Amino acid sequence: MKRNGIIHQELAGLIAGLRHTDTFVISDAGLPLAPGTPTVDLGYRYGQPPFLDVVEAVLGQVVVEGSWVTGKVREVNPTVHTGLCSLGLDPEPLDHDEFKRRVGAARFAVRTGEDSFFANVLLRAGVPFSGEY
Repeated sequence: MKRNGIIHQELAGLIAGLRHTDTFVISDAGLPLAPGTPTVDLGYRYGQPPFLDVVEAVLGQVVVEGSWVTGKVREVNPTVHTGLCSLGLDPEPLDHDEFKRRVGAARFAVRTGEDSFFANVLLRAGVPFSGEY
C-alpha cells in the first residue's frame, strides 16, 4: 500500500505513465472533452473536490514544464489564475477555442467537482533530470 501521495489507483497509474511532453488536463466539472479521452472523474458533487486542491495534489507527483489556460480565466476567475501561480505554474493564456483544441489532444483528463467558470489547466509533463548534458 502506498505511504503517501495520490492513492486513487487510476489517477496514480495515468500519472506514472506520463512521458516527456505528454499533455494532460485538470478540469472543472463542465469542460467538454473529446469522446474517448481517458477521464478520471473525481467529482462527487458540485464544488468537491475543488480544482486547486486537485492541481496541488497532482503537482506533487509530476514534473511540469509548461501550462496553459484559457485567456478568459484572468478576468472571469482570477482566483483560479492566482491559485495556479501560487502553486508554481506560470500558465500561458490561449484563446478559448485554441485551448479546447489542445485539450482534445491530451493524453488524459482529470475532472474535478469545481463549479466555477474556466477552472481548467492543460499541463505538459517534463523530466526530473538535473544538471546539464
